[in-house]
Amino acid sequence: MNYRKTANVLGLLVLIAIVVPFVIYAVPGVIGAEYSFVVLTGSMAPAIDPGDVVIVGETEPTTIESGDVITFVRDGADTPVTHRVVGVADAGGELAFETKGDANSEVDAGVVPAGNVLGVVVLTIPYLGYVIQMTNSTAGFLLLVVVPIVLFVASELWALFQSARRGGGETRSATDSDAADGVPLESEAVADDERALDSSDAATTSDGTPTGPAEGNDAITLSASDLVLSSAILALTVPYVAYVAFELRTALSISVAVAAALSLLAVGGLWLSARRGAPTPRPQAEIDSSDDLDGVDSSRRDGDVLAAGGPPGGEETFEAFVPATEGIDAATDGGDGAEVGR
Repeated sequence: MNYRKTANVLGLLVLIAIVVPFVIYAVPGVIGAEYSFVVLTGSMAPAIDPGDVVIVGETEPTTIESGDVITFVRDGADTPVTHRVVGVADAGGELAFETKGDANSEVDAGVVPAGNVLGVVVLTIPYLGYVIQMTNSTAGFLLLVVVPIVLFVASELWALFQSARRGGGETRSATDSDAADGVPLESEAVADDERALDSSDAATTSDGTPTGPAEGNDAITLSASDLVLSSAILALTVPYVAYVAFELRTALSISVAVAAALSLLAVGGLWLSARRGAPTPRPQAEIDSSDDLDGVDSSRRDGDVLAAGGPPGGEETFEAFVPATEGIDAATDGGDGAEVGR
């Protein structure tokens, strides 16, 4: 059993369980709702306690019945109220509702006109309101938002650095091995591909009209300079959006700050990956010496001794040797038992 893989899966599930409630609170639309509120009082206990979060969805007032929990605003009040409907009434020809808190002994004074109803509570998230209220303080924002983001960014940068360092060593080793075995470098193959693309782009028809690049090629190519420029822009943007999120402390500003930080990590990772994949060129002296040996016959490089004083295959090579004989009589040349004069 792979315990490491199991632990990673469990950790991912826990992370999702922690993040999802905050996503729903920040964007109620993900579950088809419109509003989210933190409950401040215990008038609806034990069904809804202080510190809980209620997610409210708009609905037609005519579909609201007794027993539904609705969120509404009172005339002249800014803070919404969440109470249970205990009766449906008719106030001057307009639909209205009688409400009461579960923990209250009396029905609310006055009826709630249908126009004041924001919607029906569709979901209650316990205790989430305490965390949200804590983020509204400076210490809570730093502890719950800034510190986790900084730790996450630092861990990702460290992982990218380690990966780039390991990948750089492997690339250099592979390049040196290929060079020793006579395998063409990757840069040479890339150069050949670029020349092929250039010739394809410059292709002409039979009547001499340039055809231009191949149609339907919508690929987007990012160069190293593009990635560096994007990283620089994001590096300047992240501190600004982080400051805005710290000042406003809204779900939108925090989401923008997190998205900017993740984008910076993504672009930085692409740039490091591009650097890691780039081949390490051989020194010029090594390439020149290798090219010089290419003109020498392989049998000679494998151990034949060349005479000093001339290049391989030149006439001076043979002039350096002393002839074995000074002369041979023409009459006896090629005969058996011929005497050689010395």
